[in-house]
Amino acid sequence: MAYTVILTSVGIEMAADTIMRLRRSTVHDVRIVAVERRTDVNARHFADAFVCIDSWDPQTFAVGVLRAAEDARADLVLPLSDGDALALAPFAEAFAAVGCTLACNRSDLIETLANKLEAYRLFTQVGLPVPDWRAADSRERLVAAVEQMFGLYGEVVVKPASAQSSRGVSVVRNAIHGAQEYLGSREVHMDYDTFMTRFVDVYDALFPVVVMKRLCEPVHDLDLLSWEGEAKRVVARRRRNTALPNEGHEILDSPVLRDLARDISRKLGLSWLVDCDVMFDEAGAPCILEVNPRPSHSLVVSVAAGAPLLDDMISLARGMPLSGAPDPAPSLVVPYRAMATAQN
Repeated sequence: MAYTVILTSVGIEMAADTIMRLRRSTVHDVRIVAVERRTDVNARHFADAFVCIDSWDPQTFAVGVLRAAEDARADLVLPLSDGDALALAPFAEAFAAVGCTLACNRSDLIETLANKLEAYRLFTQVGLPVPDWRAADSRERLVAAVEQMFGLYGEVVVKPASAQSSRGVSVVRNAIHGAQEYLGSREVHMDYDTFMTRFVDVYDALFPVVVMKRLCEPVHDLDLLSWEGEAKRVVARRRRNTALPNEGHEILDSPVLRDLARDISRKLGLSWLVDCDVMFDEAGAPCILEVNPRPSHSLVVSVAAGAPLLDDMISLARGMPLSGAPDPAPSLVVPYRAMATAQN
């Protein structure tokens, strides 16, 4: 009998590839129900069924997914966005009551991880490595924090606590003049004077914010599959383009990053698939940028490299032994455009 998985937010860039790889599993007979808030998403055509839940209200969305799970007799729901995880986590018992497992962490932890300020406080409290940082909840405190951090390090990053995908992120450094978007991302880089005269006001509507030391590029992603604080599988990868994670990755054999992932899992008590973003400081020490309470949007990079993360996740949910497959060897995984005939 097929094992039915609901994937939410299938409008993300690599969702179609994720669906196809799940359906091609040689370990599980997987049936996919795709969920999105709009209908114009290509990934829907590669799923066995599609459900549109046209609401950004968290409770309405969660009830819609719960109804879809009951109608489809779904076995597992995997949220693919922070917002979906936040909306669905409080309904974990309701999903269990209809025989469905919600593959995300507990609600209070997700709420903390989704707020960068609260997340940095938690990381600091449990002894996980983070860059030097300050909190600011007013214009005066923001100016003071940027002045202090810029004086110490020469480069600082300002992030709204609730920002996602680099929205509202400013990088202050004097290697450039004026302000410019960074490598096609939402991140804006600028010199110190430009920030102080043109961008401080922007944050009046975005407080609280985190002001942190800028680390050394590129960003590294850790795909981490855990169960009750124990890391079951870790894949470390280095982005080819720091700002655009879907432009390719190098798969790494890094004991330092694997150890950090295990530490993250243990100290946060993680389960299921999460995405950790890491950068190194000038001394070569890794620092956590964020722990996203859902799989990476570029998770399929690791799956394409040979990591059975999706199969192992389903095996965990079914109480089955995990794959004995070795970790993927160092390699370069790159994207390319392709066409396929829609399944529905």
